[in-house]
Amino acid sequence: MILIRYFCCMKQEIETIKETFKLDNADLARALNVTPYTVDRWLKKTEFTSPAGLQKEVLQGLYNTAVEVKRRNDKETENFIGGLIALGIGALIFYLLTKSK
Repeated sequence: MILIRYFCCMKQEIETIKETFKLDNADLARALNVTPYTVDRWLKKTEFTSPAGLQKEVLQGLYNTAVEVKRRNDKETENFIGGLIALGIGALIFYLLTKSK
């Protein structure tokens, strides 16, 4: 059973995502369609800014997935989770391509 965890866009949650999926700020930024500077601001909290809208939803999904991967830590789950991530990124790309029409 996959548990849904509360995501409040804190540094620790974003770091968990980056560590679990071996992403740097640029990789995460590309996946969220934001600049690496934006991801850096979220992590440093130097300005009053946090993910909102679609980016927040995607981050919440990535965080819940990362927590599940860490909890199970077996190869079958990692492959399944990888497929879910690819599906989520594909959905994000589809949304971004169709929203401008």
